[in-house]
Amino acid sequence: GSVTTAKTGAEILAALSAAKTAARPVTIMIDGTITPANSNGAEKIDIKDINNVSIIGVANRGEFNGIGLKIWRANNVIVQNLSIHHVNIGDKDAISIEGPANHIWIDHNELYASLDVDKDYYDGLLDSKSGAEYITVSYNHFHDSWKASLHGSSDTDSGERLITFHHNWFQKTNSRVPLFRFGKGHIFNNLYSDNIDTGINARMGAVLKIEHNVFENSQNPIVSFYSDNLGYWDLNNNIFTNVTWVESSADGTIVGPNGKSTGSLTPPYPYTLDDVNKVKEIVMQQVGR
Repeated sequence: GSVTTAKTGAEILAALSAAKTAARPVTIMIDGTITPANSNGAEKIDIKDINNVSIIGVANRGEFNGIGLKIWRANNVIVQNLSIHHVNIGDKDAISIEGPANHIWIDHNELYASLDVDKDYYDGLLDSKSGAEYITVSYNHFHDSWKASLHGSSDTDSGERLITFHHNWFQKTNSRVPLFRFGKGHIFNNLYSDNIDTGINARMGAVLKIEHNVFENSQNPIVSFYSDNLGYWDLNNNIFTNVTWVESSADGTIVGPNGKSTGSLTPPYPYTLDDVNKVKEIVMQQVGR
């Protein structure tokens, strides 16, 4: 398809509109700072009712400041090499995915907000719901957020999800790293540091394969809290350093220091696990844009 460079939100929206009209793939290279002020009054950049879209930052110059991306009824979408932060308009998410949508790749981005505000001032850094599935989240740096990454917007938002998280760094987040309601997820070779309340939260029958991750200086790294039905985990060789485990007054359970797997999941694709003792070094060197 076509390749174009955008320096403003208005140019992104124009390129998406042209590709949609022509029914052709498009790659949009972001070379500048996208803001609400240069986005023709839009409260978010909608990738909507269109397939085969790549939004890719140029060097370290691709930035979304105060405005987020929404992938909505779109398939085969790549978001890569961007900084997206402090989004408090529209859905208040840095990136949101609303189905039906599938085959989405979120790779090598920096997504952040702030903990120095009310917990509802911003929303999620990366959320998905309503039939969004087949999503890969790799080499991203998530930090400074009350609500990092939610998948399933309510206890009735069911679906397979089929989301893989690998080689991400979740740093100084309060919760949802990630939160799954229903579905299946594979979470491997990620680094978790200085996370505050809860980490991975499996709810409403979600089954998560959690392996070769490093958790340090964090509370409740793996839990099933705040839904009527528990989720399940399949654990393999994770490292827990200076973590605390606190039972919740709400219905739920924690992995705990001697936790055992409560479910089983075999990912349907080949993959290679990094040595868990090298995960921290690898992730810190390679995440972000």
